[in-house]
Amino acid sequence: MTDTGRVAFLNRLLGTAESWPNVRAMLADFCAAYGLRAAGLRWPAEGPAVLLAETAPPVKPAFQAAVPVPQQAAGLLWADGAVVGDDEMLRLAANVLGHSQSMRKFLGPAVEQARVAQRMEDAGRVAGRVAHDLDNVFQGVTGFNALALEVLEVGSPAWQNVSEADGAARQGMKFCSQLHQLSRAGHARPVPAALAVVVSRETGRLAKAYPALKFEVEAAQDLPEVAVENVALQVVLGHLLDNAAEASPASGTVRVTAKLVELVPADLPGLLGVPATGPHVDVRISDKGPGLTDEDRRRMFVEPFYTTKFRHRGLGLAVVYRMLYAHRGGVQADGRPGEGTTIRVVLPLAAARAPTVESGRSSGGSVT
Repeated sequence: MTDTGRVAFLNRLLGTAESWPNVRAMLADFCAAYGLRAAGLRWPAEGPAVLLAETAPPVKPAFQAAVPVPQQAAGLLWADGAVVGDDEMLRLAANVLGHSQSMRKFLGPAVEQARVAQRMEDAGRVAGRVAHDLDNVFQGVTGFNALALEVLEVGSPAWQNVSEADGAARQGMKFCSQLHQLSRAGHARPVPAALAVVVSRETGRLAKAYPALKFEVEAAQDLPEVAVENVALQVVLGHLLDNAAEASPASGTVRVTAKLVELVPADLPGLLGVPATGPHVDVRISDKGPGLTDEDRRRMFVEPFYTTKFRHRGLGLAVVYRMLYAHRGGVQADGRPGEGTTIRVVLPLAAARAPTVESGRSSGGSVT
């Protein structure tokens, strides 16, 4: 550890944004320059972390400092193993880091994800209020419809008209249920859930609704549990499987695979959401339907009410995105017009585990 090494590190921070390929590499050089055992960086400093990197798990680090980022929330830098008296030099490094081109580069995708998440949070808040008011309306309508149907002659024109009105009101109640899902989807409950069980349940449900459709599932029963509560996991996979079944030819095949993968830094930019590096369960749902346009891939998860299907309201995939974002998962859509669609979901494990896993290298996709 020398002053020359520290100055060289600060000069690299003040230089071009091409100095380091990722945050962890930068932190490794930071540790080498300042003689630290470990260091970490998170952004923002408070609330759910959108950018999180560390050279080793923190063990009550003696040093922490705010990382001021112009026109953005501040981040937090921590260091373990700092020498007494080095606090001012480390604070200087945190300040330089916050204003560096490298930090702007690293935060670019993270800031965009945070903007999308905030937009979805706003939409969810409005959706919850609207759904609450509409619930009262539809409950009144269905209640009076039920009373009317009891006194009308079954099969009469009046009975048929009220039955139609009651059916329309109940469809409205289903829409309210989707609005409630969007509103509540941002709340994480990382309770362990068994993915294979949920996949089996949801494909069984759809096999009854689509008897001519074939469902192929390749998911080991001993997959580790994921940190997504059972009901939320069922909603996520249910929406995605519903879409795949609806898009498939009448006698087509929907294929579901699930396996352990190791996400590396290069994988993360291709995923919507905020997954971290490390072991995850990778789920892929594929169909042979009409596929996706570039516009579909850009908008389908991050714009509530965006849909290409008649009679659909475009809420299901927005719910999927919010739930995965809240649980630190990720999603990616691949497909071209006429070539079918594959939706990839990565789910964090419920507990630390170090099995042999496959590379989770992404194949593209972003929110921009």
